[in-house]
Amino acid sequence: MKFKKKTAMILSFAVGTLMFASTAMAEVASKNGYDQVKDSLKYTAESCTTKLSNYTMDVSLVMKDNGNTIASNSSVIKCSVSDQATERTETTIEGSTKREYYNYSDKNSFINKDNSQNVYYVNEYEKPHENNSFKNPFKEKQASDVEKIADALIGNLKDSVAVTQNADGSKELSGSLNESQIPALVNAVVSFQSKNVFGRNRGDNEDYMPKISKDIFVKDVTGKMLIDKNGLIQSVLGTGTISGKDESGKEHILTFELLGKLSNINSTIVKKPDLSGQKVEKVIEKDYNRLSNPEKYTGKYKSDIILEKDGKFEKIGERSINIEQINEKSISGTYHEEYTKGYEDYAYNKTDFKFSASFNKDHFDAPFTSSDSSIKGNISVNPHSARIYFNIDSRRNQNLVSDDEFNKVFN
Repeated sequence: MKFKKKTAMILSFAVGTLMFASTAMAEVASKNGYDQVKDSLKYTAESCTTKLSNYTMDVSLVMKDNGNTIASNSSVIKCSVSDQATERTETTIEGSTKREYYNYSDKNSFINKDNSQNVYYVNEYEKPHENNSFKNPFKEKQASDVEKIADALIGNLKDSVAVTQNADGSKELSGSLNESQIPALVNAVVSFQSKNVFGRNRGDNEDYMPKISKDIFVKDVTGKMLIDKNGLIQSVLGTGTISGKDESGKEHILTFELLGKLSNINSTIVKKPDLSGQKVEKVIEKDYNRLSNPEKYTGKYKSDIILEKDGKFEKIGERSINIEQINEKSISGTYHEEYTKGYEDYAYNKTDFKFSASFNKDHFDAPFTSSDSSIKGNISVNPHSARIYFNIDSRRNQNLVSDDEFNKVFN
C-alpha cells in the first residue's frame, strides 16, 4: 500500500485487530470447526503460492471515526503464479486527499506509477529476483510461534462461531465477540498500541486522525469466512470497533472494516504495461548478493595510523593493501605499513606480507593467511562502495587509534 508512514502504521494496526477477529472465530469454534479454518488457511496459502496458475484478489479496508470515513484503501491484485508476476491497481483516501497507484512486478523488473506525477519508475534487476508475493507465510520460520501466541491470546472462548454447511459443499463460518468476551490481555495490547499509533503528534496533513490516548478498549469484533468445497477461501469479511478518548475527554468510536475476495481463478491475465510514449525513469538495481565486476576492486587501499597524544589525534603513518587478484571466489594481494619519520618506535611489530583467501559461500568476507603462514586475519569487500575491511589477528598497539576500513586510492 502507498499510505504515508503514519497512516500505514494505523491501517496495519487495524488489520491486526481484524485478524484477531478471524483468529478468534477459529479458536472459539468446536475442534472440528477450528481444524477446518486452519486447514483452509493453510490450503489457500499453499494454493496461492504454488498450485493455482493465476487469480485475482480484491482487498478493501475502511477506517471510520464516529461513523465518518477518515481513511480507506482499495486494491485489485492480479497474480500469475506460473510467471511469478503481479499487477496491482490501488486507490487510497486519507482525509480529503485521494491518490491512485499502479505497479507491476516479475522476476526481472518492478514498475510503479504514481498518477499524481504521471511518471513510470522502472527498476530492472541484474539477475532474476524471487517475488516475495509468492512466499507461503505458513512455511516461514516464525509461523508456528505466531500461531501459539494467537492461541494464547484467545484463551478459553467457546461457542461464539456458527459453521454452516451449504448444499454445494461450501461452508460459511461466522461469529462475533462483544467487549465482555474480549480477553484482558488483548485489551491491554490494543490500548498500548493505540497510544503509540494514534496518540503521537502528527503534521497538519494528518489532522483527520483522532488522537485517542486514554480509556481505550475493544468494543466488538465480527467475522465471516466463505470456503469452497475444496477448502479454498473465497471471501473474508471482518469488522472491529475500538473505543477511546482524546486528551479533551471526547470519545472516539473507531471502526475498521476489511473485505477480501479471491476470484478469476486460472482465468486472470497479468500484463506488463506498454511504456511506449510514456514518461519513464529507469534504474538498474544491482544484485548486492554477488560481486558485480569484481575486477574493479583491484588496486591500492589505505588507512591512516593515528596516535592519541596530549588530548589530540595525530597521524603518524599509513597502512595499505594492494589487491592484485580478485574474483567471485578468491582474493589475494599484499599488505604494507609505513610510519612517519620520528615515529619509527611504533613500528616494532611492523610486517609486510603477501596474503590470499577464499570467500565464504554467498558472502564477501574471507579468512586470510600470509604466504609464510605466520599471520592470519580476515578480509571483507564492501559491495556498496570502494572500501575493504582488513583485520590482522592479535596485532593491536593500545597506544594507537586505527580501524580496519581501507579506502581505495584514486590517482
